[in-house]
Amino acid sequence: MQKQLLSALLLVSGIALLAITGCKKDDNAPTDPAVESAKQALRSQQLVNSSFGVALRGAEKANGLLDDSADDRCGSITITPAAPNAFPKVIAVDFGTGCTDNDGKFKAGKVILTVGKIWEPNSEVSIEYDNYKEDGASLSGKFTLQNKSTQNAGIFVVLAENVQAADANGFSIAYGAVQTFTQTAGHPTWWDWADDVYGITGSISSVLTNGETVNWTIQTPLVKANNCYWVSAGTGLLDLNGLPVAVDYGDGTCDNKATITVNGQTYQITL
Repeated sequence: MQKQLLSALLLVSGIALLAITGCKKDDNAPTDPAVESAKQALRSQQLVNSSFGVALRGAEKANGLLDDSADDRCGSITITPAAPNAFPKVIAVDFGTGCTDNDGKFKAGKVILTVGKIWEPNSEVSIEYDNYKEDGASLSGKFTLQNKSTQNAGIFVVLAENVQAADANGFSIAYGAVQTFTQTAGHPTWWDWADDVYGITGSISSVLTNGETVNWTIQTPLVKANNCYWVSAGTGLLDLNGLPVAVDYGDGTCDNKATITVNGQTYQITL
């Protein structure tokens, strides 16, 4: 049970900011500069998602749940204290000067976790970064995952504090976030991680490279199923220095598409 809850919770946290996920260049290549700013604000979260994947690995290792003999990922893990049932634990996932992980990303530096008994209500996991880089992009700041679950639903709050990300091309973003994941399906079958579905609410406030401020507010809960990498439904509003940009994640289909509407024009984006 601990493995199921811990793995599910940390994987959810890895997607917690998928409400504003990373975007690629789009087929219809809009020329409106506001669209480009909106895309920059959205794409910032892709690095966060990957970093939480690293956190999942560390948390599983901390609870004796990872079989190193079958682990082809790069980097090393140290755990203090080492005793299986001693919490909280401090876990360092160290990629050293750099290595290519099994997701194809070149990672360097450290991800440091403080892991409580996260399967218990009111416990926390915090994640901090020490000179961490991924494919030339850097990430600093702190994320905290709080378990606010009840007997009837899994409820998890993710906080982002003083997070700053910068890529090799000079793009940077600084932001803070508060988002809540409320389980909407799969709670009775706690042993079956794959049937869990969450509704995401909350907000993110960002400052882009050019100084523009972007505030993201979820309007209808985003739908995130554990058996789908992407947010499949839900809507939100980006306030770009006072200019509204609507975001729609679709009709529930599991895909990497969304639409944004700005200045009366709608564009499809690829996440």
